[in-house]
Amino acid sequence: MKMWITFSLAFLSFFINYGCSSDGGDPSITTPTDDSVDPGPEPVVLDSTTAIYRQFFFEGTHNSYSGNLAGMKREGIETQLEAGLRFFEFDLFSFHTRKELQATWAEEVDAFSVFDSMGDTFMITYMDATGKTTVYKVLDGETEISSEKTEVKWEGVERKFSIVSRSTGEYIFNYAPGNGDLTIYSFNGSSLEEIHSENIGVANIGLSAFVFNDNVYLGVHAKDGRRYDILKVSFEEGGVSIGASIYELASVSSDETLYPFEQDNRLYLFRHNVNTVTNFSVESVDTSGSMWSRSGSTTGISDLLKGAVQAVQADGKLFVNSYAANGDVVGSQLVMDSGTPILVYEYNNEDDMLSSADAGVYPSKGGYFLLLDKGVSVQLSKMDIGVLSLGHDAPGDEVDLTVDNPQSIFLADWIEYIAQWSNAHPDHEPLFIMTELKEYEQWLADAKWQNIIKLMQDKFGDKLRYHSSSGFRNEPLVDTDKIVDGKTLYFMDEKGSKEGGLLGKVILYIQPNNKITKSEYTNDFEPFKTSDGILQENFLQLKRYRENNKLVSPDWRHPNKYGNDIGAYIDAKDDSYISRIFHMESADGNGQYDNIHCTDVMFGVSDRPYEGLYTDYAKEQRVKNKLEKVVGCD
Repeated sequence: MKMWITFSLAFLSFFINYGCSSDGGDPSITTPTDDSVDPGPEPVVLDSTTAIYRQFFFEGTHNSYSGNLAGMKREGIETQLEAGLRFFEFDLFSFHTRKELQATWAEEVDAFSVFDSMGDTFMITYMDATGKTTVYKVLDGETEISSEKTEVKWEGVERKFSIVSRSTGEYIFNYAPGNGDLTIYSFNGSSLEEIHSENIGVANIGLSAFVFNDNVYLGVHAKDGRRYDILKVSFEEGGVSIGASIYELASVSSDETLYPFEQDNRLYLFRHNVNTVTNFSVESVDTSGSMWSRSGSTTGISDLLKGAVQAVQADGKLFVNSYAANGDVVGSQLVMDSGTPILVYEYNNEDDMLSSADAGVYPSKGGYFLLLDKGVSVQLSKMDIGVLSLGHDAPGDEVDLTVDNPQSIFLADWIEYIAQWSNAHPDHEPLFIMTELKEYEQWLADAKWQNIIKLMQDKFGDKLRYHSSSGFRNEPLVDTDKIVDGKTLYFMDEKGSKEGGLLGKVILYIQPNNKITKSEYTNDFEPFKTSDGILQENFLQLKRYRENNKLVSPDWRHPNKYGNDIGAYIDAKDDSYISRIFHMESADGNGQYDNIHCTDVMFGVSDRPYEGLYTDYAKEQRVKNKLEKVVGCD
């Protein structure tokens, strides 16, 4: 009798250790210290007669793009796929800096500007001593002269540029701030053509050309008269004409700079005073009549403003760039959200920038240019905003391009490679692609995480599935029928065969930075001081991906730190470094994954997937994949 009791206890112990989840709530897990023995999770039990017990273990990599950097041995994505790894983690940033030019300028140039034309980058310069205006094409870090003009009558007079793009081409406004002389050129991609010249009758001016409702206007800041006017520029068959003022602002400080911008078919002025760096104001302009009028003004303050602050409108967005004397650069986007102007963090430079330089900011497709001029040194960078870039601490950081990885830091190139592999292996085990969003503010303006979904939809088509979270269930881009949520036995068919379910499919996970749920970083309800605007809704939507993400990445040292998500320890504190274990199972038997509460779907994610304790652990888990139905789970 005693022997039978002992055998029964041993048999029960087997199912406690290898069996199903508990009906009684989340398992309790104790975090060991670094020196303690790993106790593993508390045993849990389940009494169920409706599900199949089966463990599915998928090997994967942590920082899947990092190859063999830092002594790790992940190899490249090609080796990972061929070796059977099916879980991939990509850290993502929503911006990228492209160095266009780093050069020594032999000529003594007194004015610089930059513009896009038909997909190419051009620089335009002016020399006071000669009156020469030159256009350079910038390509592969080099410059070549595209066009030259010499205007003798302006010799020795300071010049500046303001450039606008229309469907008919680029128009370059070349003006003298001291006396109000103005020349307008058109540019056809290879040469300048003078189309108008006049004196606008105002001295000591700041001038900016801008487009509103497809018409061109000039904003003229008369600093001596402390006023700001908007003039319409008409382009007609008979020539160009500049009209009288249709908008006037009085009492404008000479230390202020005004930037007109359009948003939602309305015109605004972003105003910034160099003496109050972190403060700004936004004027609303009523453009309904022949004479425009001021319809309101709102002030704001932001610690994103520092050093030299400049703004530029590109692709219907107003980007604000802050350049500090030490070379630090911070970019933001000004969004009018339910009538409130809000600066949203967009960019921080991951590359070295010239310090103590003269800075200029100019529009470009998909972002803006930053031109730094210091003595004979010139640096031109293009800030791409909204592009999906791989990297650990910055775009490109820890991306190994020496192994069999795509030779690119852009997610699109990596997903294209994975999609081609998937097409060539149509019956592969499901691929799990986790995108971890670095920061969180940078994803909120324009809902940039949707760029990930659109990219995956484009590359994988009908193969694409989405993991179960409130984020995906509240996402208008997502077909809810393709959300993997445990309501069917999607890893196996009804007979328990691995040949059913998700073979050949790709499951997308979006994991925002955990700061989005931490009150010390943001107010959970009104991070932008608006309770009903689009930024607030974008914040809440991104937060849904984090809060209700049923597949997250608890560190094996602290498996319970994400609350209701289940972590597990592995005795792997040596060089095998299994950093993350993912579980996909119900804690109460019939909760978040109704029909798989007797199934573990596990992801062992390692920096060294081909050696050490990890390979032993993977082999052990693969054996468990073949477990048959067990009593209580059939």
